[in-house]
Amino acid sequence: MACSVSETKRGLFELQGDIREIRDNFPDAVCDELDAVWQKIRDMAIDLCPKESGALASSIELENEGGSGRTGVSATTQGGMFYSNSIFAGNDETFNSQGQSTSQYVLAVHDGHLLPNGEFFEGTPFLTDAVDAFEDELNQIVDRALAQLNAFDKNVPSTDKLGTETD
Repeated sequence: MACSVSETKRGLFELQGDIREIRDNFPDAVCDELDAVWQKIRDMAIDLCPKESGALASSIELENEGGSGRTGVSATTQGGMFYSNSIFAGNDETFNSQGQSTSQYVLAVHDGHLLPNGEFFEGTPFLTDAVDAFEDELNQIVDRALAQLNAFDKNVPSTDKLGTETD
């Protein structure tokens, strides 16, 4: 991702406006990058999900802007949150071959459960593992974006009400 500003025969106020415009629209470009990584996370989660009937894997979805307790991440700047995404599996609309909704067994598959004989069946944390696999890539995108935003802020001279530059 690259941004550039050139100044030819324009004043300081116009340049400041241009830089503010870039800064304000910058999160959209970052969100596009993050969305591409989340698609990879979703694909990996589907690959990692145990498949007896395939219903649980087919219920894996991404959710932007929120995520009520699901596996996910969010990114914030001084201005507030600019990105939030979650991945989840299991719902009441997707059924396995025995007619059971995936919401009824997703936690047992993902986190594990006790068997009737008292032994613990270890789950397959396909959602967590997929997010963990791309955690560094997600962090790098956000860190790079925040560093670029900080660079913009340092290069934009602030002005007082009279239009004179201040520190």
